[in-house]
Amino acid sequence: MTNCRHCSQDYDATDAGAVETHTTPVACNARRTCRCQGRPSCYPCSDSFCYCSEH
Repeated sequence: MTNCRHCSQDYDATDAGAVETHTTPVACNARRTCRCQGRPSCYPCSDSFCYCSEH
């Protein structure tokens, strides 16, 4: 198991889907200053600052 530095949860590094969720950046198109821009899809993102479709 590998601990994700973004969401602090463990994930199976041999599971391609889990690796993608915890490492591949989201393409946030909400606005230029969105905090989840460039973060993986597991990044904890709330409506207070992000309105992208991934979150």
